[in-house]
Amino acid sequence: MSKFEILKSGKVSLYKIGIINKLIYALVVMIFPFLGFSWAIIERLNISDVFFITLIALWLIIFIGLVIFSRTVNMKLEKLGELDVTLNGIKKTISGFETFFDYNRIREVKVRDHIKSIFFPANKDRAKAYLVTIITDDLTSERFVVSSQSSSIPEVNFLDSLEFIEKYKKVKLRIKR
Repeated sequence: MSKFEILKSGKVSLYKIGIINKLIYALVVMIFPFLGFSWAIIERLNISDVFFITLIALWLIIFIGLVIFSRTVNMKLEKLGELDVTLNGIKKTISGFETFFDYNRIREVKVRDHIKSIFFPANKDRAKAYLVTIITDDLTSERFVVSSQSSSIPEVNFLDSLEFIEKYKKVKLRIKR
């Protein structure tokens, strides 16, 4: 049905990439309210406009630096394998080794945003990659990072495909966010 890339990182751990991405996302989101608040204080205190222009230039440099840093971190992600979401189950393929998870044997699927897109989000929750944990009935768990958009059908999102399977097959996957 849909194929999603399982991602890996060459030098930096995926955990560190996730933390750095969340910090960058928070800083970028906080830049614009800070500029508005600074402008209101400068106008209220009648400070010269040179100070405000300097402040905008400083924040613009920080913003560009954060965007460049975010792009380089995201470019460190490489394809490790594929995750196929089919009508019968989820098939994980990593370098020829396949693992099949039947929907009736899956106890829970935990999906968490791992890498968020700062600009031009591909989906409504702005996620570029998800941290997915599949827990089976025998309480074994598999954990991996999956791209949010399908590589076979680009307009299909990973969460949407799981929700579709849950409704169509009438299987309780217990998708947790």
